[in-house]
Amino acid sequence: MSSIRTDRISCLGMSILLSSAAVLCSSVPVSAADKSFKPFVSVSEEVTDNIYEQPTGKRTEYTTRLRPGATFSYLSPLWTWDAAYTFEFRNYARNSRGNDYSHEAALKGNIALVDKFLFLDLSETYHRVTLDVSRNSATESSLFLNQTDQNIATISPYMLWRLRGDSTLKTGYSFTDTRYWDSLGIDKQEHRGFADLNHKVTARFSLTSGYMFTRLESLSTRFNQHDVYGGFKYEYADKSFVFGQIGNTWQQFDFGHNVNYLFWNAGLTHDFRFAVATLETKVATTEDPLAVSTKETSYSGKLERELKRGLIGLSASYSEYANTITNLTDRRRLGFSATGRYEIMQDVTVNLGATGERFSRTIATDYPYRFTGVAGLSHTLKNELTVSLTYTYVINMYALDTTVGANQINKAVVEVKKAF
Repeated sequence: MSSIRTDRISCLGMSILLSSAAVLCSSVPVSAADKSFKPFVSVSEEVTDNIYEQPTGKRTEYTTRLRPGATFSYLSPLWTWDAAYTFEFRNYARNSRGNDYSHEAALKGNIALVDKFLFLDLSETYHRVTLDVSRNSATESSLFLNQTDQNIATISPYMLWRLRGDSTLKTGYSFTDTRYWDSLGIDKQEHRGFADLNHKVTARFSLTSGYMFTRLESLSTRFNQHDVYGGFKYEYADKSFVFGQIGNTWQQFDFGHNVNYLFWNAGLTHDFRFAVATLETKVATTEDPLAVSTKETSYSGKLERELKRGLIGLSASYSEYANTITNLTDRRRLGFSATGRYEIMQDVTVNLGATGERFSRTIATDYPYRFTGVAGLSHTLKNELTVSLTYTYVINMYALDTTVGANQINKAVVEVKKAF
């Protein structure tokens, strides 16, 4: 596939969203719309003592980051949408890497084509992700290692049928285009038809069931997928509820291979008044840059307590990833984290965080253990001006009882951000 064709297709979602926004905005009277536009700009200086994240031969680098951007929301009787965009320019003072730039964008809109019946959903995201689906980009210390730019655009017309009582039936079609840049990421397109029935039994108890057909196409493989599911949600107390959904997936690959497996999504949220506990387990396909179809099985729990001037929280999670074509689990991740936020004085906030992770290894040089510690201080001044200081320490280890061969990264960032 030529780069020209790739660029043209990858801009499909953006073109649709912007064109639709222009048409709708011009057709709706200003007095009938609620609009919000908020630009911002941030400048930061970052110093790290190990820019390439190597166990030996560390290189110190000073990185200047300029990040202008804006958020925009629009609400009218016919059209609602939210948009956010940030452009980032990076300069590496010691030339460890050439001048770099990146984009981060998120757009989401809904058009009421026929009042209360026919709708059109539009969405697009563009951001940098890790190539390894088991690695969380939020805890990755590098700005560029093992990463790629991901663009996902979706357009979905659907009909909302209001049945007797408090039942609704949602039927529709969606097209999703997923693209990656400058990497081995696998581009793919999905055509999907769906029907989802929701029945509200009482104000606190509801039932759901549905069917979905998906046709996925990529350069490496193609398949048809059928999903059938059913579930419930029950709010047994204020801010406390339990939910569950279970179903089955059938995948039929064009080369003759068939796969089927159970999937589920279940959880519990309970407000103890002094803290809120959340438990969840899920089996679902997840977007994997290096595979056409990856199934993630996850278990997670967290406990959060809100303070008068802050918050503290503990969480744990376990995930395993399997290629559905081979049904082999090739990656696992176990993580524990603690976070805290406290306003020590008016407009001055301290943030602390610690995360420990255990990964399975795909090659001998992979580090199975990673520990991350973060400490930050931010001060909000007049006219929406914020000054912050953040220190991050990361260590990647081969074993818990020794630091031999480990790589360690110390990073400090000073940032000034102004919202207008």
